Amino acid sequence: MTAKTAPTRVRLKPEERRTQLIHIGLRLLTTRPIHEMSIDEVAAEAGISRGLLFHYFPTKRDYYVAVVRAAGDRLLLHAEAPEEGTPAQRVRGIVEGFVSFVRRRKDNYVAVVRAAAGGDERVLEVFEDNRRVLTDRVLDAAGVHDPTPLHRLAVRGWLAMAEEMALGATDEVVTPADLVDLLVNGLERIMDRFTAEHP
Repeated sequence: MTAKTAPTRVRLKPEERRTQLIHIGLRLLTTRPIHEMSIDEVAAEAGISRGLLFHYFPTKRDYYVAVVRAAGDRLLLHAEAPEEGTPAQRVRGIVEGFVSFVRRRKDNYVAVVRAAAGGDERVLEVFEDNRRVLTDRVLDAAGVHDPTPLHRLAVRGWLAMAEEMALGATDEVVTPADLVDLLVNGLERIMDRFTAEHP
C-alpha cells in the first residue's frame, strides 16, 4: 500500500495565486454553500498551506467575498449591451448574454444567489452591486437616462423575473431565442407604460 502524496507545490506570482484560489472557490461553490467551503480543502487543492492562503485573503470572509465577486464579474462580462443599435437591440444584447450565461453556468449562478441569501452583509453587498450595475445597464440601453426610483424598481423586478425564467426554462418549455424575445418584449411594455404615464 503506497502512501498518499501531497500535491506538488508550484510557485506562482501573487496575482496568479489569487486567481487560482478564486477559481478553486468558484468550482467548490457549486457543490456546497459558501460558508461550508473548507479553507483547508481549498489550500490543499492549490498545493499550499492554510497560512499562505491567508497571506492573500486575510480572513475566511475576505476569501468568500472574493469568490462571490468573481462570480458576479463573470456574469457582468457577458451581460453587456452593444455600443450601437436601437434601444431594443441594445437591451436584447444584455438579455442574450444574461440568459446564455445563466443557462450555461446554472450551478454557479444558483450558488451565488444562495450565498447572497445566506445573510452575510458583505456577500449581500456584492450581490446588490451586481444588481445595480445590471439595472443601470438595462435602463441606459433602453434609452432611460434620467430614471426615477420607480423606473429602477420596475427594472429590478423585471431582472428577478428574467433570472427565474432563465433558471427554470428548458428547451421543452421555451427555446433560448423565444425566452429572449419574451423578456425583451416584456421590458418594452414596461418602458412604454412609463413613457405614456410620464411623457
